[in-house]
Amino acid sequence: MKLAFVSLNDSTDVLQWSGLNYHIARSLERAGATLVRVGPLTHPWTTAMKLRRRWYGLMGHAYHANMEASALDAFGVQAREAIPCDVDAVVAVTSMIAAALDGLRVPVISWDDATPSALTDYYAEFVRLSARSARDAEAMGHRAAANVALALYASEWAAASARTTYGLPAERVAVVPFGANLETLPSLGDVERAIAERSRTSCRLLWVGVDWERKRGDLAVEIAKRIEAHGIPVELTVAGCRPPGDRELPAWVKVEGFVSKRTAAGAARLAELFARSHFLVMPSLAEAYGLVYAEAAAFGVPSVAARTGGVPTVVIDGETGVLDDPTAGAESYAGRVLALLRDRPRYEQMARAASARSAAVLNWDVAGRDALARIGDVVGGRVTRRERRRDLALTPI
Repeated sequence: MKLAFVSLNDSTDVLQWSGLNYHIARSLERAGATLVRVGPLTHPWTTAMKLRRRWYGLMGHAYHANMEASALDAFGVQAREAIPCDVDAVVAVTSMIAAALDGLRVPVISWDDATPSALTDYYAEFVRLSARSARDAEAMGHRAAANVALALYASEWAAASARTTYGLPAERVAVVPFGANLETLPSLGDVERAIAERSRTSCRLLWVGVDWERKRGDLAVEIAKRIEAHGIPVELTVAGCRPPGDRELPAWVKVEGFVSKRTAAGAARLAELFARSHFLVMPSLAEAYGLVYAEAAAFGVPSVAARTGGVPTVVIDGETGVLDDPTAGAESYAGRVLALLRDRPRYEQMARAASARSAAVLNWDVAGRDALARIGDVVGGRVTRRERRRDLALTPI
């Protein structure tokens, strides 16, 4: 199939939107699709938009000009001018882009990690959304739902929101989880060796993120403290950022800071950190999906996370990791981790299950093949319906 791949940002840049535009596009190409990449897209900043941004900023509210109808219209004009007439379908990355693509003669398929409705009152930025942007987000979600022949979501949490809020029927919604955003995945042999080499007398924990507050770095430190209090030597590595403020951290907290996947050295260092860790500990307050959990699974590392947003699609509680209630404290998380550390066969079983789920579900090759097959069904069904109408028109009365 030949597909127009439309994204707000540059889909060749792995740093844009956590690399999702880049990896989604490559997954479809590896599955056999020919892509025409459309984007980045822009919209003019009107005087009214600039005034609204300033006003809402002074009020402490978040304002998003790109959700306004005029911005979506501008995105749509740019995209339609760049979409070739011979594509079989259009893949819109995010509901925002899907909302801009009305009036096309070919089916539009969206792929996203959340609906605008699901994000409302969930992420902090949406909690403080201005009244104007809240209305725009609601209208954008309905506009996207009206435009798509199929809406793909990374999690059941997001898909349920699409069915409930926008009334999308089951046949127009599907769950296709994102893969691990890694250029090279470890082999099964490498994973087995890494699991076997993890210490039986100490515990290495890993936290990876750039948002210390939302991803609850402080709680990860408290969980590690509880484990240490039970007589198990602990090391917690913090990668992605440096804890803000003047926090006094225990000596066993090792701060790596930002590690770039774009460099060979950075990618190798992240792989080393994952492979040697017993658990990824990141009990985020909010996660539409949680790519880092998929990355941990690729190395056979169980995740310790909160049961929130799309996380339960990535981490299967008691099977590939530990999920606890978002209100749970450090002792609750630590207790389940300790039980696994004291039962090595059970721990290794969980680590291997995480690796198996990575191979079967949480990788981009699987995602690309699944998505392309579903797009093919939409395109094929459309052709079949068109041919049926033609045959009926030619049938003599």
